[in-house]
Amino acid sequence: MIPVDKALEIVLAATPTLPAEDAPLAEVVGRVLAEDVASDVDFPPFDRSAMDGYAVRAADAASMPATLLVVGEVRAGQWPDRDVAPGEAVRIMTGAPVPRGASAVQQVEKTRALDGGRRVELLAPVETGQNIARQGSEVRIGDRVLERGQTIDAAAVAVLAAVGKGRLRVGRRPQVAVIVTGDELVDVWTAPGRARIRNSNGPALLAQVREAGGEPIDFGVVPDDRERLAQAVKDAFRADVVVISGGVSEGAYDFVEEVLTRYDVRIAFDKVAIKPGAPLVFGRRGEKLIFGLPGNPVSAQVCFDVFVRAALRRMQGALVCSRPTVEASLDAPLRNRSGRRNHMPVQLRFAGGRFVARPLRSMGSADIVAHARANALAIMDATRLEAAAGETVPVLLLASFLDRDGQ
Repeated sequence: MIPVDKALEIVLAATPTLPAEDAPLAEVVGRVLAEDVASDVDFPPFDRSAMDGYAVRAADAASMPATLLVVGEVRAGQWPDRDVAPGEAVRIMTGAPVPRGASAVQQVEKTRALDGGRRVELLAPVETGQNIARQGSEVRIGDRVLERGQTIDAAAVAVLAAVGKGRLRVGRRPQVAVIVTGDELVDVWTAPGRARIRNSNGPALLAQVREAGGEPIDFGVVPDDRERLAQAVKDAFRADVVVISGGVSEGAYDFVEEVLTRYDVRIAFDKVAIKPGAPLVFGRRGEKLIFGLPGNPVSAQVCFDVFVRAALRRMQGALVCSRPTVEASLDAPLRNRSGRRNHMPVQLRFAGGRFVARPLRSMGSADIVAHARANALAIMDATRLEAAAGETVPVLLLASFLDRDGQ
């Protein structure tokens, strides 16, 4: 067995970055930027009012009382048609250009309209620059606003739209063939008979591929038959990545490694000191990556999250490939007798200014319900046999962390 960190290092070193492609702005959420993006305008593009109120000369509002003549109005999207002279004020709306001559904006709540709005009384002094966002104070023309390698979210889409990027370069989504092996498996619509179970690995792995930004190709369930597996693997090589679940251990019907060597797959490792997991195959055939994951469903999902997901993100050019980890305080003890780095399901919450992890009862690498209840995985290295309540452990955040309360 090789250590988890070494295995991940091997995977990422062997992972190519796919060619970039153009995509319209409406289709880039979740994609990875393949170019730096610079602004084509100043932000703000003009001196902009930050408040509804009155644009005034600060010198006219330095002391109270101050009553000014209202000489106009400026709305958002309207350019001022006159300057502000001494003793004058212009009614102004949030986001509107500040007229020349004005050096501050007094918010409307601190004023009182007089004579039907022809004059305004300022109820508090205002200083130069107050409530004005100066042109270019946020971003200057030519400044980099988004960085190559970052994942595009809704906030980034707003920036792209604001700088006129209707089309942009993004990393190509890797195509991922998913093969699930096992004579015992039936599909989701079938009531399993004696000694049979429904195929949960296939749907779960396909979902994980989508979450990682890949394009899944479902090859369904292949029985524990050497030749049928070989044909499925041969067909799957049309994808960028092949993920096989099951058949990677040393049992009489575990044929994955044998089949991969038939097709000249260069296997980098076949055992990793990880729990759940351990029998984990990784190899490469030309530019194509091949992963053989354990058949136990939680093992398959955890190994995907740690290794396959990182490779798929790297293929798209992402700067950050692995899920984040945080330090969390345990509210109950944990034990690790596996001799491997153990990833155990917890419910993570933020309380009292720190992360707190509550271990979940799990019956092992087939307990998909416990894994589904978790929003994070507590990590204990092979040499750490126990962690008492109150001690801290590193915790790997799962995709569900932001959407699932750990209470």
